[in-house]
Amino acid sequence: MKFSPRIQLAAPLLVLFLTACSSTKEQAQLPPVANAKEMPALGVFYKDATTELQRICERKPARQNCRINDLDPALFQQSLQQTALFPMVIADEAGADYELLITSLSYREKRNKMQARVTLAWRGLPLRNYEYIISRTGKRDDAAFAGELVSQFLQDAIKQKAFSPGFLAHNLKSEDYEDDLKAPEQVSNFSLSERRIYNDPLEGSMLTYRDPSFSNDKIEVSVYPIPTSDIEDTHAILEEETEKLRDNLTDFATDLNLPPLHMTDDIRLSWNMMDKEFNGYYLDAKIEKDGLEPFYASYFFFVQEDKIVKFTTTFPSRFALDFVKQALPRLSVPGESPFISNLRRL
Repeated sequence: MKFSPRIQLAAPLLVLFLTACSSTKEQAQLPPVANAKEMPALGVFYKDATTELQRICERKPARQNCRINDLDPALFQQSLQQTALFPMVIADEAGADYELLITSLSYREKRNKMQARVTLAWRGLPLRNYEYIISRTGKRDDAAFAGELVSQFLQDAIKQKAFSPGFLAHNLKSEDYEDDLKAPEQVSNFSLSERRIYNDPLEGSMLTYRDPSFSNDKIEVSVYPIPTSDIEDTHAILEEETEKLRDNLTDFATDLNLPPLHMTDDIRLSWNMMDKEFNGYYLDAKIEKDGLEPFYASYFFFVQEDKIVKFTTTFPSRFALDFVKQALPRLSVPGESPFISNLRRL
């Protein structure tokens, strides 16, 4: 069985080599997570009231006019959009990994009131519940109620870092790449300059190394779960990864009508370093056009634990082999999480 990580392979990989030019120190302090403050796309949906909330509404006198989910979801969408925190907010439509599931009671006592339960979910999996009671005097203003609910929720969510990869990992019981992915801070002339943890356990994490002497030279190290339930046949797994890479690069080059793309055959590697056996594959890719300097990239694939470890460089493999040899045995990747283990059993 395979599950499908939503890894955007083609564009970033090809861009790497379209922008290319031609004593190891162990990790001391990793750079901060690059996307810690970025917000994801967000969907807004109404959720049916629980029995508890239905009974609350039923017990209120008729004069209080208690109604369930009486506000237009578009009001919550508009309030969220107005914060400019999210790249996209959609209402009553699928398409966003993160979702707000809202159940509201609207009624009148001495003031207009709204009682709301908000569930933050990721791909339908609940992460955290929030409870609010909002009271306003004067004429009922649905937009003001929606805006206040959004404001209170965002205060809580931002304080708890509810949209961070760490929060997601903790609540899903998935890999904690922030704490459990260890890497050397310096490898040869390259320094670890950035690390990215994706808001998707299937995409994992990416480390970026740069050589300060050559601004266009960089090496990206991607670590992500093996996207299949059978994790024993490592050679078949890696061959499938290189084949997937080839297909994506070819499709992307064709779609953009780029000059001819050349790729080598897969080349097997077998190294014994630091009392560990490392087996993998690598390949080179280049684009050449008369009158232009060639552009190069190389890709290395290995398996550690239940993870793919992929090196992507902006130069030919012969210049990258020393880096890979030094970095690979010093990487420590997270083990299989309960979340991924459960996916593999489905």
